[in-house]
Amino acid sequence: MGIPTNSSDPKLTPSEAVRAAMDLICEVEGWVDEIPLEDMGEQRFGNKAFRAWYARLQESARNLVEKLLPEGKKQASIELVSYLLDSFGNSTRIDYGSGHEAAFLMFLCCLYHLDVLKEDDDDVAVALRLFQRYLKCVRKLQKTYRMEPAGSRGVHALDDFQFVPFMWGSAQLIGNTKKLIPDSYTKPETVEAYQSHNLFFEAIQYINETKFGPFYEHSNQLYNISGVLTWNKVNEGMFKMYEGEVLKKFPIIQHFLFGSILSIEQRPEFVKPTANPVEARHAEQDVLALGTPI
Repeated sequence: MGIPTNSSDPKLTPSEAVRAAMDLICEVEGWVDEIPLEDMGEQRFGNKAFRAWYARLQESARNLVEKLLPEGKKQASIELVSYLLDSFGNSTRIDYGSGHEAAFLMFLCCLYHLDVLKEDDDDVAVALRLFQRYLKCVRKLQKTYRMEPAGSRGVHALDDFQFVPFMWGSAQLIGNTKKLIPDSYTKPETVEAYQSHNLFFEAIQYINETKFGPFYEHSNQLYNISGVLTWNKVNEGMFKMYEGEVLKKFPIIQHFLFGSILSIEQRPEFVKPTANPVEARHAEQDVLALGTPI
């Protein structure tokens, strides 16, 4: 059974490492209030003050990241900084999308690989405390700087900006004691009552606050998903959708960075076995016979 976000479960208590990462997010969010907005005139998206905020992030990122790392691992900040910078949107286009959200997941993965975050011990607090803190920050950026949804498919998209809270939030709701079913999130009063309990309902509340018109019109994908009978099925579908709509989309993946921590090399269990030498030689001869370069 999933753990409610507002639960007193001890697993939700942030470790020192999780707390330090939350403090990082809190610090960069605070800069928003220090940087005055620019006049946008008739422009719908993209307040250029975001570029000043982002420039400050670029200047401070190395120092911010090094604070998270123990002695002997601070050199890893070179790679972590790139993921952190990609986590908050693009300063040229002043947009944000699921690719930037994925960059933050990669930042977290690096912290796990470096043993800064501990598997099992930190997992719940990372998902329901640290990631929630990140969401609060990027939502403030989105609203304050009127960031454009990056690559959004409009009403056909799951959400303009985020994806992960729907995956993790639906997992939270499996076996919930409040008898909340998928159809519950189409009812604004229910969403408002339980937004603090769950990442999924919190994401729906943000949509309700920032969009106008009937839910089935501006969030058609989510409206259709509300007809699924169980949270287990919703969660399974969310993971499949994330794979198809994010991890297998070249416009998103082309921006992913790889290095010594997150390698582009395939894990051994995913490497296809080498063909039998005799079969490989015959295949090569067949190709040569066709006059096709190998």
